[in-house]
Amino acid sequence: MRSGALLARNEEGMVLVLCLITLVVLSLIGVAATTTSRLEVEISGNDKTAKEAFYAAEMALIVGETVVESVLSRADLEEDTTPGHYTKLNPNEWKTLVWDSTHSAVVATVPTGLKVSASPRYIIGEWLLRRDSFTTGFGVQRGVYQFDVTALGTGSSAASQTMLQSIYAKRYN
Repeated sequence: MRSGALLARNEEGMVLVLCLITLVVLSLIGVAATTTSRLEVEISGNDKTAKEAFYAAEMALIVGETVVESVLSRADLEEDTTPGHYTKLNPNEWKTLVWDSTHSAVVATVPTGLKVSASPRYIIGEWLLRRDSFTTGFGVQRGVYQFDVTALGTGSSAASQTMLQSIYAKRYN
């Protein structure tokens, strides 16, 4: 009987040690969960601003394509006199263009649900003319004009920008 009482007395400190180890493990799990959730919030915020920038650029691209489609004649584009409308652009010239009100056209209205730190902008430039085989060479060139439409969108953070390009073709009469 006496040995059973000694054994019970020696185990009294073991409960305290097990409780401390459990407390440390649970604290580590809590810190890891907090760090992970903070990281997930940052990732989702970055994803949100990237999508805002993409949607803004897509909207500017559609506006630029609509401008090309809506004009009735080639002269109505008013290249080199209207900001963002260029007579001829080299394929990589858009990389050196300045995206300000002098060199690019701004999309005036942005939907209320889209948060942007800067208005979306677009640039239109003639890229290529595929002449008709029956063109006489006098007056207006007949054929299919291909325009490079480049758009820049900025998300709710100025650091989040997206640039989109399309080639839009139109035949003018």
